[in-house]
This record gives sequence, C-alpha cells and structure tokens, in this order.
Amino acid sequence: MRRFLTSFLILLLILACESKVNYQKPEKFIPKEQMIDLLFEMHMVAGTSNLPNLNLEKNRNYMSLVYEKYGIDSTQFKLNNIYYTSNIEEYEEIFEEVERRLEKLKDSVYTASDSLYEEQMTPKYNKKLADSLAKKNRRKNRKALIPQ
Repeated sequence: MRRFLTSFLILLLILACESKVNYQKPEKFIPKEQMIDLLFEMHMVAGTSNLPNLNLEKNRNYMSLVYEKYGIDSTQFKLNNIYYTSNIEEYEEIFEEVERRLEKLKDSVYTASDSLYEEQMTPKYNKKLADSLAKKNRRKNRKALIPQ
C-alpha cells in the first residue's frame, strides 16, 4: 500500500509540474495574416543579407526596414512571437503558410532561370553570341591595324 501511495504521489508531482503557460495577447497584437507576411519578409531578408546591394555592401541588417514597413519594433515582434509560440497549433499554421510561400517563390525563380538557360542553349542564341564575338574580334583587329 505504501508503495502505491508513493507511486501515486510521484505521478501527481510529475503531472503538476507540466508547463502549460498561455500568454495573453500583447497590447499591440499582430494579426495572423500580418504575422505570416512579416515572417515571410523576415526570411527573405535573412536570406539576402549576404548578397551585395546597389552600393556593393554586404552583411547589412535589413530587419529594421521590415519592422518599419509594418510599423512595429523588435520588442513588439518578440512579444507577439512569444504569444504565437504559446499557441503551437496556430504557430504551426503560420509557418506552414510561410514555408508554402517560400517554396512557391523558389519554384518561380527556378522556372525563370530554367527558361533563360534553355533560351541560351538554342542554336539561334548561340549564333547571335558567336556573331557578336566575331564582330568584337574584327573591331579589335581593325584597331590593331590602324597606325597611331
């Protein structure tokens, strides 16, 4: 009997310690659709941070531009992110939508690059390329023949 009571108390203690914290909505709540857009753009910005911009600058943090676009700051985002992580089912839906959008964008980029590659492999394009290279070489040869 004593063993049963001890086992019961240990089980009760383990179940009592389970954390089921539900955070309240933040004061400046970001709706689900806007959170999807925000996370999508944040992933895009994170993926392009190592590419040079127009001023040939690399490793620039563009996250502040995303926050500015949505009229929030990093603290508001963190509070909303904590709220959504406490509601895991909703957070999972958000990330599934973000992932779907990223996949769609990736597919469209690959499709466009594939069509450009196929265009470059056509005989017509190769002939144009060969003609332009030949024209460039002729100009070079003419300049070399003209005395200066």
